[in-house]
Amino acid sequence: MLSLLFALAVAGGSPPRDVTVVATDYKFAMPDTLPAGATTFRVVNRGKELHHLYLARLAAGKTAADLVAAFKAGGPPPAWATDVGGANGADPGTTSLATTVPLTAGHYAVLCIIPGPDGVPHVMKGMYKDLIVAPSVQPASMPHVSRGATITLTDYAFEMSGPLTRGVHRVIVRNTAAQSHELELARLLPGKTPGDLAAWAEKMAGPPPAHFLGGVSPMARGHENELTLDLTPGHYVMLCFVPDAKDGKPHAAHGMVHDFIIK
Repeated sequence: MLSLLFALAVAGGSPPRDVTVVATDYKFAMPDTLPAGATTFRVVNRGKELHHLYLARLAAGKTAADLVAAFKAGGPPPAWATDVGGANGADPGTTSLATTVPLTAGHYAVLCIIPGPDGVPHVMKGMYKDLIVAPSVQPASMPHVSRGATITLTDYAFEMSGPLTRGVHRVIVRNTAAQSHELELARLLPGKTPGDLAAWAEKMAGPPPAHFLGGVSPMARGHENELTLDLTPGHYVMLCFVPDAKDGKPHAAHGMVHDFIIK
């Protein structure tokens, strides 16, 4: 039904393709090749740890293994890899929010860079793979819906075009900042505060004070994804965990935290 509604909202375009990705500790089960075009990803987390789907488009001749080698070498992210988003982290035993990515033809790395309890990012434990996106007649541009909110990512804030309310919403998440940013949506546990979650995000040690629902994985400047939200009453927080280019701290530590209440 959601796919049908999405199709009806697209003026003169085709509905996005749906791809379900199964994440375990520490692998992805998903197609090796996809056609270009708007593609809706959902991550089914069958692992014991938090996982996400992080897509980076690579320059010709580069592979996912090359990107991982660059991570291991340290230093700034390589210029030949561009963050394009994906379905962000969801709790073990759950399925992430649906995230639509405008895939263009090319070679992509699929990664999970979330750290485990030992502090080691999952990508360093082998949680990465190559994805080939083949040319297609379907447009790669995002099929914008006629109504809905826009969330703009800046250095360092989430700027909302309007308030979110109870129910299903399809929102455009757009990065206009100099750095890559993400949107991770969490629902606070009873008695917990946004400050508790921001403090936990600095070290990610111990049980988190919230349930992680998904969102949009890191995107570079000028990129956008569409996120489907299904909001029930509760206290929610948007955060960005991407390390800052200057000091390496998560952007949440620089104030990139936004909370809201659904009644």
